[in-house]
Parts: sequence; structure tokens; C-alpha cells
Amino acid sequence: MDISLTEEQEMLRTSIRSLCEDYFTTTKVRECEANPQAANALKSMLAELGASGLLLPEALGGLGLGMVDAVVVQSELGRALTPPHLAETSVLGLTILAGVAAMESDAKQAPSLALQQSDIAWAWCEDDSADGPHHASVRFDSSRSALNGRKSFVSWTPEGGGYFLVTARDEDGAPVLCLAAAQSQGVSAIALANLTDAPMADITFTNAAATVLMRGDAAQRLWTTAFDRMLIALAAQAVGGAERALEIATEYAKTRQQFGQAIGAFQAIAHHLADAAVNVEGARYLTYRAAAAADDGEDFSTWAAMAKLKACKTFRDVSALCIQIHGGIGFTLEADPQLFYRRAKHLQLIYGDPMLLEERIGAAVTSGKHKALHA
Repeated sequence: MDISLTEEQEMLRTSIRSLCEDYFTTTKVRECEANPQAANALKSMLAELGASGLLLPEALGGLGLGMVDAVVVQSELGRALTPPHLAETSVLGLTILAGVAAMESDAKQAPSLALQQSDIAWAWCEDDSADGPHHASVRFDSSRSALNGRKSFVSWTPEGGGYFLVTARDEDGAPVLCLAAAQSQGVSAIALANLTDAPMADITFTNAAATVLMRGDAAQRLWTTAFDRMLIALAAQAVGGAERALEIATEYAKTRQQFGQAIGAFQAIAHHLADAAVNVEGARYLTYRAAAAADDGEDFSTWAAMAKLKACKTFRDVSALCIQIHGGIGFTLEADPQLFYRRAKHLQLIYGDPMLLEERIGAAVTSGKHKALHA
């Protein structure tokens, strides 16, 4: 498989990287940790570049590109440690809304309201809902068009706006995908602390007004597609973060002097850096393989799980190595390495922790669904 980028993709990558290097420095990362609304300016800039609507069909005002292009963008955003929830709107949210529009007679009407909003948060996580809306405990009352129940670890703050995409079941137990305004009556939130100080909350719906986007098996299939695309997006962010953490570690190893020479000259450090470089490239290749499978119409679910599992572990290992090479200063809040380490752990836990992903991959391989030796 050739993972070299096209000229257009190289230009896209250069544009996003230049934007992040000029505007979203680690100073801005710290500012966003203290105040999530500080990321609003970046969202506007990405929208101006067309990156926010990259996966949206041209008929709906997007660029109509694919997941490989999304990986290019998300890798650069991950490299800069931009807020992870930005991917929920540009990848997951638009996948859902475009899928709904494709089934509507008036394609522009169904998602138009939500597409005008700045934020789309994905409210799916419950204690036992990793397999989609058909396991959701949140209920949609069709007679009242209302939601009742609780979702956990939603990328949203009580001060935020926009919409929730909610997985639920109706009174007959059928899967339902709903759209609910975040600031509507009957919606309450409790902010949750987390490793990377990202916006996150438990959301409770109490007779909250909602609109059904899709029901039944079609809702389940669309949820699966959107979820797997989100796995690829987070894998891409992890690859970008790992790449930058490795660069920081290498730069420090070249300049930090001990015993009359740069510490990077010592094999104990040089070998670890070389191993890290190999793992970053392996994670990058796997992420692009998953994205290519999605664009080619293959069953990419297992590739997506593999990519997130590998990329997030690589990011965590490389960011830990970066801290170790920096020594004691690497653990301090004033230094940058800890920013990457905390983000790596956060990405590793959201949208399927390693155990869940391993179970999915194992089941697919042992059942013959994923032909690992023939892919």
C-alpha cells in the first residue's frame, strides 16, 4: 500500500500545520485547559480553511473528501494538542448528519439546523453501551418526542451550546439516533475532571425535547460507521502527538550535555529514540490503512480498532519516553512533555479503552471476519 500523500493533501497538511504553529502553541493548549471556550477562535479558522466540513458532501456545502484526507488534518491537530472534541463535530457529527441527509427526500433539509451550530457533542457512553444504540438505557418517548436517561463522558461543558447526538431506544426497544439542543429544558450537566482537562460532563435528560434522526437497524449501522470513523480520527491525533513528542525528545537529546557530550550520543537513549521512531511510523501506516479501507468501501471496523489501539499506545509510550529523557523537569507543569503524556492517556481511554479494542480485534480475527493474513 502506498501511503504517500497527493499534492493536494500535502498542501492541506501544510496549511493546517502552519495555522497551528502560528496560533495554537502550547501556551494556547494551557489556556484551553483552563478555559475550553478559548478554542472557539481555532474552530472558526479551521472552518475558513474548509477543514471542518471536509467529510461533508459538496451538495451540503462541504468538500466531499474522504477519511485519508481527514487523517491528514487530524494528525496535524493532534500534533498541536488541539482539543479532541473538535473531531466530534468534523468527523463523527458530520458522518451522522450526512448519513441522515442521504436517506431524506430533501437532502438539505434534515441536517441543516444542526450544521449551522458550532458544536456537536456525541452522547453515547453508558455503563454497557459500547455496541451502539441497541444497548442504550436512555429512552426516547415517541409520544412526547422526549429523552430520559443519563450519558457519561460527553465532550461538553455546562457553558457550552450546540447539539447532542444521542443514542437511545424507543418504547419498543428499537435503536434511535436523536438530536437534542444542549441548552434545552430538561438537560442538565455535571462537569467531570479528566487527565487532560478537556471539556467533559455527565449529561442527564429529563423529558428533554429531541428530534429523531434515524431508527432501527439503519440507526445502528450509521452509529457503527460514525464510531469507527471516530476511532480513525483519534488514532490520527495520537500519531500526530507521538510524532511531535518524539521531535521534542530528540531535540532535547541533541542539546542536553552530560559528561562532555550530548545525551543523545549514549546508546541507552539513542536506541529508545530509534525504537520510538519505528513505532510511530508503524502507527501512521496502520492509521492510513484503516482510512483507505473506509474510503474504498471495505469493512474497516477492525482496521479502525487496530489503528486506535496501536496509535494510542505508541503515543503514550513515546510521550513517557519524552518525559524520561527530560529528567525531573519533564514532570513539571511548566514543561511541555507532560502535556503530551496526559493527552496520550486521555485519547487511550476515550472511545474504547485498550481492553475493549483488543476484544473486538480478537473476535474479528478468530471468527474469520478480519482476514489478517490476506489484507
